[in-house]
Amino acid sequence: MYYAVAISNYSENKMFVYSSAEDITLGERVVVSFRNKKTLAYVVQKFESIEKIWESNIKELIDFEKIRLNSSKVPKIIERCDYISFIDSVRLNAFIDCALSLGYPIGRLFDLSFPPSFDKYFTLFVESANPLFNLPKMKYEEFRKMSKAKEYIENGLVRIFRDFETKKPRPRGKEEYLKLVASPEELAKLRLTSKQSVVVNYLLLKGVSTVDEILKDLEDEGIDKSVLVQLKNKGVVEITEQPITDETTEQLNSKRKLTDEQHKAVENILEELNNQKTHLKHLLFGPTGSGKTEVYLDIIKHALNFGNVIYLVPEISLTEQTIARLRKHFPDIPIAVYHSYQTDAKRVEIWSKAVKGEINILIGPRSALFVPLKNLKLVVVDEEQDEGYYNNSEPYYDVRKILHHFPVTVIFGSATPHLETYKLAKDGLYKFHTLTKRFNVELPEVEIIDMRKEKKVTPSISKTLHEEITNVLKKGMSALIFTRRKGFSRVQCAVCGHTVKCDNCDVSMTYHSDSEKLKCHLCGLEKGVPNMCPVCGSQLFTDKGTGTEKIERELRELFPGKNIGRIDAEIIDTPEKLKKVLEALREGKLEIVTGTKMITKGLDIYRIGLVGIIDVDALISYPDINAPLRTFQLLVQVIGRAGRKEKGKAVIQTYDPNNPVIVYASAQDVTGYYERELSLRKELNYPPFADVVHVMYSNQSEEIARETIDAVYNEILNAEGLYIEILGPSEHPVFKVANKYRYQFFVKTTNVSKVVNLISEIKTKYPGDWVVRVTPPEI
Repeated sequence: MYYAVAISNYSENKMFVYSSAEDITLGERVVVSFRNKKTLAYVVQKFESIEKIWESNIKELIDFEKIRLNSSKVPKIIERCDYISFIDSVRLNAFIDCALSLGYPIGRLFDLSFPPSFDKYFTLFVESANPLFNLPKMKYEEFRKMSKAKEYIENGLVRIFRDFETKKPRPRGKEEYLKLVASPEELAKLRLTSKQSVVVNYLLLKGVSTVDEILKDLEDEGIDKSVLVQLKNKGVVEITEQPITDETTEQLNSKRKLTDEQHKAVENILEELNNQKTHLKHLLFGPTGSGKTEVYLDIIKHALNFGNVIYLVPEISLTEQTIARLRKHFPDIPIAVYHSYQTDAKRVEIWSKAVKGEINILIGPRSALFVPLKNLKLVVVDEEQDEGYYNNSEPYYDVRKILHHFPVTVIFGSATPHLETYKLAKDGLYKFHTLTKRFNVELPEVEIIDMRKEKKVTPSISKTLHEEITNVLKKGMSALIFTRRKGFSRVQCAVCGHTVKCDNCDVSMTYHSDSEKLKCHLCGLEKGVPNMCPVCGSQLFTDKGTGTEKIERELRELFPGKNIGRIDAEIIDTPEKLKKVLEALREGKLEIVTGTKMITKGLDIYRIGLVGIIDVDALISYPDINAPLRTFQLLVQVIGRAGRKEKGKAVIQTYDPNNPVIVYASAQDVTGYYERELSLRKELNYPPFADVVHVMYSNQSEEIARETIDAVYNEILNAEGLYIEILGPSEHPVFKVANKYRYQFFVKTTNVSKVVNLISEIKTKYPGDWVVRVTPPEI
């Protein structure tokens, strides 16, 4: 038998053919000799003869160089790793489709389906498969030492399998129950630690919990029994062995009254889900606060009758609130979270339960999609427009594009959909479901401030924004102030205009007032502020731009005594730190928070009455075809954070008040802006009307970098039978990073796989640092 295998950790989109006398299951892991080394690989297809390979649907992915009609030249598979496939047909076929249509390296897709250190935690065992054959269960390593081991396997006398070795939990005795007893008013007066706040937030979302359940769900947050005892001693929670009455799921569902729009969306999606023969993709499109989550919950309730569910969120920080919400609605359903901040052992444990069918709902960011959850029937992609669904490091992939090939029902949900998803729904390839109204509250009022005419109270904050912040604080509510970048500002000579740049990168350095240093946000270089300008010798420097630190300082000057916080990547480098700030905001301990786009991610806090948006013009004008669209989506999302309980307000400061991005965003007119954007892109043949393959090369020698990119560009341009349009080659907008010069070009095409495979072949002649991405978020 001949097998096409995908090589593990292999960046090219190729498969290779090996032979074996054994009947190996598709998806199995095997060991082969590749480039004279024992290498892990995955079985993708099997063939009875070499001739059949030439007729297969994956022939364009197979490297035929070593294959001739002489079967003796086909290398043999050295050994099987698991004697079972953990990869189901859903993923196997989807990976093949992605390799064929998108040029994704198929071996890397299989790699993502296994947790790190997989083999460290799984042990291979052997036991008798025949009641008449007396062989005790033993480890495979011991079994293979037996003289007749191979004979036993070939005759089917033994069963070989992997099993996850877990520590048995110690019996806890009687079940204990936990309930929040402190009122919101009492909570606001208490000083809680970050761990205590995590528990309180969980209970606010879920209600009653068992002690075992909350410790399991919050294990990644470092929550143990002592945290619960501390809260009990403070009078915040009650712990008892007596079951605590709480609303049943039925009572909860009876209280939840869907609007007509929500009910219609649920009915239409369920009609297809109940069919079981079709696997449609759906776009649930509605403004922030329109009740998309309520629709998800209703669909999930019915989907669980047929199989299991994956619920994707764009950020790890959103998994905690999502699992609490789902636990409240599905208290008796096994739910788990999977993400990269978990320990290897924890990820393997969750993975193992998913494969065995012991989990019904799996929550997580993009990596959760690759967990081979048994009997998968539904995938929910919340905030599907988010760039977090694009993996912007090797292997480069887009979760939305992969899901397009998954033969399961998928619901993409967003107030500002990914433009390709919107077009697919508009064209009828996905089913379109629209919610037009906010759930029990109006959309925020939006005021555009023309900064060319407006009086400023600080260099960054207008008189109007200052007044609106003052008003919202008087009402006992909080304000969010968004700005586009972290740090304090750029440092510029006041005489000649020279800007201090990084020594290693072609970018301006950002001044951070906390450390009183200049930092490069690309390579991490830090240095002190210069005493004099290296160009003109002046000692006069000024700050330009508005970073989060600068806005925070100005806010502290305007509102002395108020609790002001900051959310940006400089100080929020783990999900736990973000949760801590959000808890303080939710509990009223923070009255004003300034931040970058991190503050737009899933914030559902009723205390926010005002959103202020500063320095948005630079985002729109960034040299990237997606910059205006991305800014529009960001504006709509951040405006939607205002007034989740009662009507809020948003203030946009701009020097270009008539820019379509700002006009459409202030009106929350997503459809109008998207139709305009699609019209422009159709003329230019930009995504989603064509895919764009981004090719970038970098080298410490500027000359070598330029000559290399030119050579590859010319080879692609002169390739036969390739109908493409190439933009470039040119310098990258950030030309130098970490002492390497970067050149790039973009290929517009409707045959991505052919272009990617051609580039892969050509670039092997030119070793160096290459990046090849298919329709990345930045173009």
